[in-house]
Amino acid sequence: MTTNVTVGHKVTYVLAYLDQNEQPMRTTPTPDSPPTWSDAPSDPSVDSFTVDPTGLDAILSAKAPGTDLVKAAVVVGGVTFSASDTVVVSEEPQVLTSIALVPTII
Repeated sequence: MTTNVTVGHKVTYVLAYLDQNEQPMRTTPTPDSPPTWSDAPSDPSVDSFTVDPTGLDAILSAKAPGTDLVKAAVVVGGVTFSASDTVVVSEEPQVLTSIALVPTII
């Protein structure tokens, strides 16, 4: 997955537990331990990354152009599941070109 943002954006990350069809689980599994997160910017001045004390979500604040890699892992039933997102931060000004529907499945 790749997320493109401009300087000043904040990206909120939460874990989504998905089934075999890539759909959200109706019942959230109980992790064996809190999720772990990592943030590996190519340049530490690119962003700041803060993980909530519960480990359930994190926020990336884009500060300068560059690339970052955010990773999360969680163990459920002795099995480790992981996900990652490449974040590309640019400085270009934003220009409205379209709108989108963003469905939330509950």
